[in-house]
Amino acid sequence: MKLIQIIKITSPIIFGYIPLGMAFGIFAVNSGIPWYFATLMSALVYAGSAEFLLIAFILSFATFLEVFVTIFLVNFRHFFYGVSMLNDFKNLKGFIKKYSIFGLTDETFALFKLIDIKNNDKQKVYFFITLLSQFYWVFGVFLGSYFGQFLNFDQTGLSFMLTALFVVLSIELYKKIKSNLVLSISCIIGILGLFLPNKYMLIICLTLCTIFIITFRKRIKI
Repeated sequence: MKLIQIIKITSPIIFGYIPLGMAFGIFAVNSGIPWYFATLMSALVYAGSAEFLLIAFILSFATFLEVFVTIFLVNFRHFFYGVSMLNDFKNLKGFIKKYSIFGLTDETFALFKLIDIKNNDKQKVYFFITLLSQFYWVFGVFLGSYFGQFLNFDQTGLSFMLTALFVVLSIELYKKIKSNLVLSISCIIGILGLFLPNKYMLIICLTLCTIFIITFRKRIKI
């Protein structure tokens, strides 16, 4: 697979990561964080919503334990992503394997499951999907944090960018697997989540989805 094809595959992520990255950059500099620190943090931490939390932790002088526990819970969903990617990652080698695991996000996970990749292309495709996705995010943060020093910007609505992106990726994934069973259970679990406490909703819904996938793994291809 050529690089231009991989860029095309990741193009939907551009429209989610760059605007939201800009929103984070603006939020960071408006909170008193230097633009270069915000950009560096986005490259090293690379955890989306957790980065917004880190700004709040920095400003409130939170303890290391508070930071660790909160970020662990916020990103615990990646445990489920990792488990479902074990067979895909086991054939990767060296740095590319480690980097693909480090850079696994909601959106790259969706792309890995959405597109068909030949085994001899996996090293290259996984690496560049991960690299390009991180570049979009870091570039967005740089734009927002650097130019946000000089602008008064209304961030209303930008946080919905990733939600809209994930809806599109979910639709594309459904068109690929065409499983009404998966769609029905996903909708039921999603509706159930609306009635759960916010702090428990994500982990409960992901656990139910994992149980469903394990139970019906022979009937579906995820």
